[in-house]
Amino acid sequence: MSVEFVLTHVIENVSGLKEQERVFSPTVDHFNVPWQMGYFKNNGLLAVHVYCLTHKELGEWRINGGIKFKIIKPTGEEMTSDGIEFNFGSHTHYTGSGYLQLISWDHLERILWNDRLIIEAHVTINEITGIEAKKLRNFDESNKNLSDVALVVEEQKFFVSKLILASQSPYFNSLFFGNFKESNLSEMTLNDIDAGDFQHFLEVLYHEPALTNSNVQGVLALTDMYDVKNATRVCEEFLIRESADSLRNKLKIAIKFRLKKLKVPILKIDLYSFSFFFQKHCIDSVKSGADVRAVLGGSCIEEEEEDFLDKSTYKALLEKSIFFK
Repeated sequence: MSVEFVLTHVIENVSGLKEQERVFSPTVDHFNVPWQMGYFKNNGLLAVHVYCLTHKELGEWRINGGIKFKIIKPTGEEMTSDGIEFNFGSHTHYTGSGYLQLISWDHLERILWNDRLIIEAHVTINEITGIEAKKLRNFDESNKNLSDVALVVEEQKFFVSKLILASQSPYFNSLFFGNFKESNLSEMTLNDIDAGDFQHFLEVLYHEPALTNSNVQGVLALTDMYDVKNATRVCEEFLIRESADSLRNKLKIAIKFRLKKLKVPILKIDLYSFSFFFQKHCIDSVKSGADVRAVLGGSCIEEEEEDFLDKSTYKALLEKSIFFK
């Protein structure tokens, strides 16, 4: 089954780009792989590539899939490139895939927003092998002597401490110490969750620095499911202080998982109808009209994202866009 992600970047000072001078976006981790966009002026044309920055020292590995680039006009209209396939891995020295002639410079200059250009790379991964996230803590048989229960997820056993989980989650407190016949079992099965997500979730509960852009949504889904408020705050802090993901993706996560736990008591007013810190952080990170458009994306939100922005978020972004005009 294929997986997808989007890299979004606002190119600043487009008129100042020099011929063949390469510029790169921040590096962002997706599916345990670091990615970035690179671009340059190429004989009167804009060249854009996506780079896979996985180290060759990993041994045998392979990633193949496809990329489509989108340029977002100030009107919200999208210009979409043809798809281009990539095949990265230890078998080749190529680390980037894209176009040397994405758009002519004359055309580009007519669609700039205050000398800024919004570009998205929509990446589809069809196959990924040889790349696995390193476990920061083992919950296998080697941890059995330090545990008092085994939780089974997708036929994989996780040997954990009831006390550690119960002290952070009302769900696990009830499961382990409630008046249920299962409470005395030494082995319990958790259904409808991913074993990889559960590994990262446990690492966060055991205070390991496990969060990445690749796994934070999976961890948040479990902190929401099991009502683990402290772990939710850890995820929130990661997104605010460490994540290099795009503002659009961060805001989607904030709204999806209701990341409104950290209030800002120093605020004298409820700026843009956001009384909580993380969504305010996302809105305050919008510094230009191009940033507003980068968050909104194209003129139409995809069907599966129809609830992406709530009314208060749209209101905040519209107020920002008026301010920048």
